[in-house]
Amino acid sequence: MQLAKIHQKQILEVSKSLLTDYQKDLLPKEIEEIKKIIKQPPSFLASSLILEPILQKIWDKELITGNYKVIAWTKSGKKEHSKERIVIFATISEKDNIVSFCDLTIGEEYAITYDSILGAYLKDGATLLEDKKNEYTIGQIKDKYINSYNGASKLFTPKQLVAPRQTNYPSNHNELILNPQKIKYIKQIEIENSPKR
Repeated sequence: MQLAKIHQKQILEVSKSLLTDYQKDLLPKEIEEIKKIIKQPPSFLASSLILEPILQKIWDKELITGNYKVIAWTKSGKKEHSKERIVIFATISEKDNIVSFCDLTIGEEYAITYDSILGAYLKDGATLLEDKKNEYTIGQIKDKYINSYNGASKLFTPKQLVAPRQTNYPSNHNELILNPQKIKYIKQIEIENSPKR
């Protein structure tokens, strides 16, 4: 799917999630802005400028509830967090339904805010750290461009990311691409197995 179509779909789906899942948290003016976007979506950039302040409010409210776990999964079982890492890849799950990356069982739990997120996606973001900027670039840290070839963006609500869904991937994880400078390590976490969504 072309990136423009991916982004158009994200704009519509996040707008619908905001109106369906979070309407009680929205101001009347925000509701009207979202309805206008659904009726006639402006460009991805223009939509982002309207939606991201609303999403920041929603994410920050949701994250302080304690209902979610953000975990960066590791194969080694050793603490890997370092401020020197360019990005941290993680999943977000409901605290009572943790879905890991590809059935890994050991990870690092982090505290985040909306500002921590460079991009998110309903499945793997297909993200590479590269030397050149392109249409898939979602950010830059140090001298590396963060390019998400599945079209990750910040236009997702927490409920969208944790909702049950079917994918053609071997794992039903979602992905958060995080700025290591804007997250806080909480603890190492180990689960017995990953429930299926």
